[in-house]
Amino acid sequence: MPSVRKMRTNTGQLGQAHRGPALDLKARILDRMRQATPATVWTPSDFLGLGSRAAIDKSLQRLAITNKIRRIDRGLYDLPRINKLTGKPANPDYTAVIDAVARRDQARLLLDGITSANQLGLANAVPAHVTVHTDARIRPIRLGNMTINFKLTAPSRLYWAGRPAMRVVQALHWLRDMLPSDRDSIQARLKAILNDPTHGPTIRDDLRNGLHTLPQWMHELVKSLLSQASTGQSELATNAVSLNSASSDLRRDNNCRHPRNQS
Repeated sequence: MPSVRKMRTNTGQLGQAHRGPALDLKARILDRMRQATPATVWTPSDFLGLGSRAAIDKSLQRLAITNKIRRIDRGLYDLPRINKLTGKPANPDYTAVIDAVARRDQARLLLDGITSANQLGLANAVPAHVTVHTDARIRPIRLGNMTINFKLTAPSRLYWAGRPAMRVVQALHWLRDMLPSDRDSIQARLKAILNDPTHGPTIRDDLRNGLHTLPQWMHELVKSLLSQASTGQSELATNAVSLNSASSDLRRDNNCRHPRNQS
């Protein structure tokens, strides 16, 4: 009898040891996905630090089968979300899908003009068809009523693909015919983007580095916007210095009027 009990114990331990790593990997994948922004779209390569590629692929497949995560397309996953208005599953965020495709296929992707304008707040219309220029052959992805089409494009036309200023340049191409009538509102919005304290400096630097690639009409417009943005930043810096100087003078005056008691 003792030997029988020992065999049963060992058998149970072996079973747990066999299943443990796979269950642990799925739990860690889910934990990472839940800690990120809800709209994030994931690829297997995003989890390579957690295990081997084969184990990650199998874990993602099993999580999708049990509906704990959603398979959007080959190698694209997200956490299902519920639309608060309709109570039905919300479609994946198309911007996050496009970013994930770039990681999945190691491809250069260039957004079309209307999509870029929409994302920058320069257009209100939400496109039903998004065209992405790329150097790879990628099949279309359908997200509810929206279709993302990937158009094979010559590398020479992909200079701005994935760059910080990509959306600004692509939006301007689409807005060219509207400039004569809406120049003031378009420029005001672009100035706000270029002066954004978080992303503005990177976008401005990228535009300066790529000025030589722009058509003449856009070159002049962007150069003017960059000059105005630089002037605005200089004025902000000057005002900040003046404010600091005034604060220092005020502190000195207060110290002179109310000297500290000396022991």
